[in-house]
Amino acid sequence: MQDESSGGERWVSVSVWSPQVVQEPLANFLVEQTSRGVEFKGNWIKAYCHQGEEARYCLKKLHRYYKDLQQLYPELPTLKVLQEDLQHEDWAETWKTFFKPIRIGSSIVVKPSWESYESSANQVVIEIDPERAFGTGNHPSTALCIEVLEGILGETVIEGMDSAPSVLDVGTGSGILGITAARLGAKPVLGVDIDPEALEVARGNLVRNRVAESMSVSDTPLDQLEETYDVVVANLTASLLTQLADSLTNRVSERGMLLLSGIFTEQVEEVVKWFETHYFRVVKSRSKEDWHAIVLRRKGRAEGIEQRA
Repeated sequence: MQDESSGGERWVSVSVWSPQVVQEPLANFLVEQTSRGVEFKGNWIKAYCHQGEEARYCLKKLHRYYKDLQQLYPELPTLKVLQEDLQHEDWAETWKTFFKPIRIGSSIVVKPSWESYESSANQVVIEIDPERAFGTGNHPSTALCIEVLEGILGETVIEGMDSAPSVLDVGTGSGILGITAARLGAKPVLGVDIDPEALEVARGNLVRNRVAESMSVSDTPLDQLEETYDVVVANLTASLLTQLADSLTNRVSERGMLLLSGIFTEQVEEVVKWFETHYFRVVKSRSKEDWHAIVLRRKGRAEGIEQRA
């Protein structure tokens, strides 16, 4: 739909109030629906749609998706949505201003393709555009995973490994975590996801970041994989992590590590107890805002990763 008065397309912003427990899945949903990424402001998540059919379809799907979330989280309040017409700017380009190069950890920089960045010799620059798959590095749970992966892979602190460690990225989304691992020297790296659109985005990002030779993506279900990996990373939700505990732990090699993220403060104890029943113990944890990432190893193994806050 064209705005004849301004000569450009008409846009609408859709802001959703989100309790923290569902902030990540809601953000993921809006990214998938709009293919443009989202903006976080406190508990509000803002997305941008074309006025008309696209906005109506997105809102219809949003209400249906939120009802599904309420089945999982009965304590969720009534859905709050604010809409604002944006008729006098080129929002097809303006939304991109929310995505700037960000530095994560000591050496990782994540940037969108339209932003230039002059890196130093010791920096690893990863190019990820906000598209139809979750994972741009802006969310705390993703940033935590990148920081921990940098510690595990960048400092070579995995016990008894003479060659490059292998990595499995479960729920790969945009592929950002697997790409980070590959750029830090991991090989082979496999990213798995059940969403075909996410896999399409991830494949493009592999090529963009020149890691297609060391990383691949697949829609093979987690419980059907046969190989084990030195590092298994899963940035999901606490409920999904516990549901997949058996399959996740089965994919970790004897000396390997399991990196879990997407966990709120009040959920950490429950997740840890669940994985302890699978004979894994926490050897490292990190937090950012109200989000936590934990690293686990099989019980009885000598620790091969430094304990850090």
